[in-house]
Amino acid sequence: MLNLRKTSLALTVFFSTEMWERYGFYVVQSLLALFLTSHFHLSDAYTYTLVGTSTALTYISPMVGGWVADNYLGQKRAVLLGAVLLFVSYIILATVNNLHHLFLALAMIAAGTGLLKPNISALLGKQYEKGDPKRSSGFTIFYLGITTGIILGTALPSKLQELYGWSACFFSASIGLALAFFVFGFGVRILKIQEYAVLRCSMIVGWLCTIAFILIEYVTFYLVLRNPGIADAFFICVAAFAFFVVLKIAAREQGAQRRKTLSLLFLFIISVLFWSFYFQMFTDLTLFITRAVRPTVFGFQFPAPYYVTVQSLGMVVLGVVLARIWAKLRTKNVAYTISIQFTIAVGCILMAYCIILWITSNSHSSQLISPWPMMGAYLMISLAELMLSPIGLSAVTLLASENTVSTLMGIFLVSLGLGGFLSGKLAKVAVIQKHNLSLIAIKSHYAHSFYVLTLILAGAFFITVILNYIIKRLSMHITWQNIDETVVTQACAKAVA
Repeated sequence: MLNLRKTSLALTVFFSTEMWERYGFYVVQSLLALFLTSHFHLSDAYTYTLVGTSTALTYISPMVGGWVADNYLGQKRAVLLGAVLLFVSYIILATVNNLHHLFLALAMIAAGTGLLKPNISALLGKQYEKGDPKRSSGFTIFYLGITTGIILGTALPSKLQELYGWSACFFSASIGLALAFFVFGFGVRILKIQEYAVLRCSMIVGWLCTIAFILIEYVTFYLVLRNPGIADAFFICVAAFAFFVVLKIAAREQGAQRRKTLSLLFLFIISVLFWSFYFQMFTDLTLFITRAVRPTVFGFQFPAPYYVTVQSLGMVVLGVVLARIWAKLRTKNVAYTISIQFTIAVGCILMAYCIILWITSNSHSSQLISPWPMMGAYLMISLAELMLSPIGLSAVTLLASENTVSTLMGIFLVSLGLGGFLSGKLAKVAVIQKHNLSLIAIKSHYAHSFYVLTLILAGAFFITVILNYIIKRLSMHITWQNIDETVVTQACAKAVA
């Protein structure tokens, strides 16, 4: 009974910490494009590049943060250090007055997220014994904390910005991280939560090595954010490295396992294509909604970040429905391959873009566009994410060998980062050069832009169909019957948010 109570209290600590971390992250993620264009008056093109790059760095950094924690720092100190870095970065954003400070803050957000996010999940897993039936419900509650943080982080800051300005938004994020720091710090101390990592170095050596690696990471991120040319070279190297790692793993394997690893490589390519269009929610779609969509629903203000709230709520509601459907399919022994689900995901997001294209192409009046069809498009994006996120997580655990699963899970997260970077490149299709255009001209411009983006996405869907055929030939016996429902449930609550 005592251990059960301790586990419940630990879950409360982790839930609260992750909720406030996600709150702060989504304050920045949902408002960054608007902040750059309205506060700094940056061009659309530069804004899209910066948002895409910062998103990509945030998804790549957990590989560094997890490695540092495993070898030098330990998970508990890594979480606390990550919270401190995030707190400082949000303070910088709240007081920023030039681009230099902005780059410093965004680089620190990426580094801090990389330390906090992967390690708190590892600590939660440590609270349960292998085979413990409560592990599934514990992680489900934990991921509901993530969803709560996302909803708060996309709904509350817009109102704060409207009433008190940009500084209030980022100060609220810093307050959230201060709460996360104290809740986690006191919680792990009082509950005597054990480390997950077994460190082989002294505390002094561990801290010195940690500081060195984090400084190298931080300077690299700063240079990548500051110089688009360096960013291009950096992410090309990241993509090449990830590709090389998977091929090297496959070369050491034989027979069926090699075919499974190669299947994962093609799934990762599809994942990059998917996320490159998914992350448009935080770039061109944000500015399109701000400029051309009616900002009220039932008389209440409904700014662009609220659409991300709709998407997150859609993940929860549709996730529950789909989980039940998948359960019935399994009882009927209906086999759906992982690759088909990835293809359906890209098809769903293609349908979302078709809805947006239809909205813009059929709006020729001088009135703002109705928000309701846009909400439908965002719910379709929710469905698309549900079709890919849980299956992507599960695919790694199913197809990778036991001694490569962690590495390949990291590569899957890198695919999100590469997709985020490409999203900034693709968003440049929707760049508006002049800011004194009439509403009709703005809608006409976006109609053409989304026409081009939809064509590119249709091409990506065609590539996905080809890759799906290759994957099916390589891996014909991986079906929905093998997929862990726990992973599905977690991802339905924004497991990879």
